[in-house]
Amino acid sequence: MLVVKVVLATVISSAVTYLCVIYLIMTLTTNDVVKPTNYFVKDLDLIEKKVKENEEAIFKGRLIPIHRYSEKIQGEVVDISGKHLYGDREIIDDQVDISQSINREIVKGSYVYRFIPLKHDNAIQAVYVLKAPFGFIINNQNRLEAVLIYAVMFISPLIFFIVYLIFFTSRLYKSLFHNVKLLLQASDHIASGNFDFQVSGLRRKEFIKIQDSFNTMISALKEMVERLAKTDDERKMMVSSIVHDIRTPLTVIQGQIDLIQDLRKLDHFDVTPHLEIIRKNCGKMTMLTDNLSLLYKVENDHFSLNGKEVDVRQILEEKKLEISTMVYHQKSINICFDVNLQKSSYILDEAMLMRVLDNILYNSLRFTKSGEIKLEVHDEKEGNEWKIYFRCSDTGTGFKENDTSLLFQPFYQDKQYKNHVGLGLYIAKRIVNHHGGEIWAYNNEKGGATVEFYIKELSD
Repeated sequence: MLVVKVVLATVISSAVTYLCVIYLIMTLTTNDVVKPTNYFVKDLDLIEKKVKENEEAIFKGRLIPIHRYSEKIQGEVVDISGKHLYGDREIIDDQVDISQSINREIVKGSYVYRFIPLKHDNAIQAVYVLKAPFGFIINNQNRLEAVLIYAVMFISPLIFFIVYLIFFTSRLYKSLFHNVKLLLQASDHIASGNFDFQVSGLRRKEFIKIQDSFNTMISALKEMVERLAKTDDERKMMVSSIVHDIRTPLTVIQGQIDLIQDLRKLDHFDVTPHLEIIRKNCGKMTMLTDNLSLLYKVENDHFSLNGKEVDVRQILEEKKLEISTMVYHQKSINICFDVNLQKSSYILDEAMLMRVLDNILYNSLRFTKSGEIKLEVHDEKEGNEWKIYFRCSDTGTGFKENDTSLLFQPFYQDKQYKNHVGLGLYIAKRIVNHHGGEIWAYNNEKGGATVEFYIKELSD
């Protein structure tokens, strides 16, 4: 309220002052004490009249002596294209279209330009361009009266503001002192890290709003501190998990290499199973690094997909062959892909789709020791849109969490798989969402788990 009073009083006083100044300017210009904004326009009218009376002479280079009217007026004769013929030079710039400005008056900056056509043989052959000052300041820059007028106009609002501010604040001094004291005490609490309090006891309507804002800020700071603490815990967990995820395959690889070194000289030593273990663990490390590199990309709302025509049947056949090769030595696991698609190709981001399938299928491989991993794929057309549905089910250990939506949170660790970064399903969810789809997971009634999702075909 204090600010409103000060501003309102300042505006009213300034408006009254401006009205008085305007009246003063009108009085002074009437008495020729100061020059009005259009002071030189009357001279331009006289010069234009002379120009039209002496067109033939002007064509021969005998210009109107415009400096007799005023030293501040300039004149230049140019042809229709703007090329200089006679008089002062470069009065106008190249941006002015001469042909469009004939018989017109243009104001640019603090000057007015008048374009007078010059006819010869009943046709416009040239243009006489006149330039004169146009503005109260430029017309009176050497007059003390004008300087004082503008000084009053510019300074008076500041003076009024200071006067009214002192006047109103002096009446509120006691109340203000009380309110500031309470706010300072609250600031001390915040500085010491204490956010379990609320500001109360402030007086006057203006400070009640400040009190509410201060309490809102305290709540926000408390929430932010708690969120930062949680983020720091997540960061520590992530670093620990990443170290563990990288160390585990490295330890296995190192162990296999050491074993190969020890056993390579034995007769009939078969290195194949050891190389297969090394390959699998290299694949784990590749998946981890790929997920980490994708994390910040897919979290960006402006992440763009690289849509192109994709033969989904073919890439699924290749993926089935890849997965089957990985479980070649595990005869107890059957890999089944059931694909029913109506189109031969779809506009999708192949690399991102493969990332989703890899994360889901590799999770099934991790927790399935025997039985079957089955991927079912079909499409449906809804209006003008094509949707492709994927359903991956397995006979593994299933999910231990009752709320399976938690599986799609970043850095989430399932109870059955601690010390794991937990990015795979989160990244899969972000990619599916960018394709306009949804993803969900659940446990099967007879054991194992299922992850389902659908994506929409991208626009051309």
